[in-house]
Amino acid sequence: MKRYFSIYRRLLMLNYHRVLIHKADFLTGLTSSILWGIFSIVAMYILTSRSNSVFGWSRTDLFVLVGVFNILIGGIYRTLFSRNFDRFTHVIQRGELDGLLLKPFNTQFALSFWYISYYGLVRVFLAIIYTTFVLSAAHIAITVVSFVSFFILGFFGLMVLYSFWYLTLTCIIWFPDLYNLIELLYATDNISRYPPQLLGAMKFAPFLVLFPITLIVSVPAKALLHTVTLSDLLLLVGIALCLLYLSKIFWQFALRYYTSASG
Repeated sequence: MKRYFSIYRRLLMLNYHRVLIHKADFLTGLTSSILWGIFSIVAMYILTSRSNSVFGWSRTDLFVLVGVFNILIGGIYRTLFSRNFDRFTHVIQRGELDGLLLKPFNTQFALSFWYISYYGLVRVFLAIIYTTFVLSAAHIAITVVSFVSFFILGFFGLMVLYSFWYLTLTCIIWFPDLYNLIELLYATDNISRYPPQLLGAMKFAPFLVLFPITLIVSVPAKALLHTVTLSDLLLLVGIALCLLYLSKIFWQFALRYYTSASG
């Protein structure tokens, strides 16, 4: 484990120097990230313009939900994982996976953590300010318990999303031409901006597969709103650990069918 921390520290420095070299890319990514954050807030405001609550979530609750979405998914997840998954298809199509398999460390680690998009950190910072303002305006105190609960549940929420993406993209081993699968995953993430009850209201069985996605943001948001329950915690943690284990097993299984670039 210490060895992987050392490798990741070097990757952080390497990506930092890449930002210094390609400053225009950084500014473009930063601008688009901030605009998407603003768009998500405006979208929730429009949703609640004619109603003070949606599926039992008040307007304040929904605004907090948007803030947590921008912290966890729009910020942290986009910073750490999105760019790595963006190149997933290219790595397999162009035979770059051959070289990764020969490296003296875990291939899943290399595919997941090679790139870091630092501009997402600005979105995290702005989202934290926004969420704190909303909670303060609603006179909801941020206690030590709520903060620690949010941190822990946010970690497991990100684990759910990471595992879900990795499980889905592993299918590219068999279907390398599904280059637009990543776009579908980006669209799926938006479900987490809304209350989980919205998915149940659709009454369409295939959507139940996306149920774990609805927990990524809603459960940590409940921690800040002081409404999280033990069942919420156990459900999120249980799903996160199961999906992480399945993603690892499924990846190892899929590699048996990988024929390499020369194959």
